[in-house]
Amino acid sequence: MKLILQDNNTYIISIQRGEEIMEEVKNFCIEHKIVSASFSAIGAINEAELAFYDLEVKKYITTTIKEDMELASLLGNVSYMDGNYVVHNHGVFSGRDFIAKGGHVAKAMVSGACEVTLQKIEGSIERAYDNETGLNLMA
Repeated sequence: MKLILQDNNTYIISIQRGEEIMEEVKNFCIEHKIVSASFSAIGAINEAELAFYDLEVKKYITTTIKEDMELASLLGNVSYMDGNYVVHNHGVFSGRDFIAKGGHVAKAMVSGACEVTLQKIEGSIERAYDNETGLNLMA
């Protein structure tokens, strides 16, 4: 991961080939003492673990895709829960067939490049477990 530019509370970050995007966003926030942020990214990946939350059974259904894909859009936020950073995001990817695949992104490995725009938010976004949905929601 490499910081390319900082302008006040906006950071342009390059995540390098072989690095995992959510891990690097989290590490960047820890290093820069950022506890709340929103971010977007584009790039190229070769592995993604995607999830869909089944509200009826309160469980994520996951799939892993291992192929070269464009990261067409990744949108997320950084928050805090029980003393730990939480990186939450959803993404859209497409392969050689130009068919989009997307959902909650648990993991995405950079194959070529990943360009992240991260906006620090003053204050702290906290999360708490919600019994009704089974999710860790903003509190």
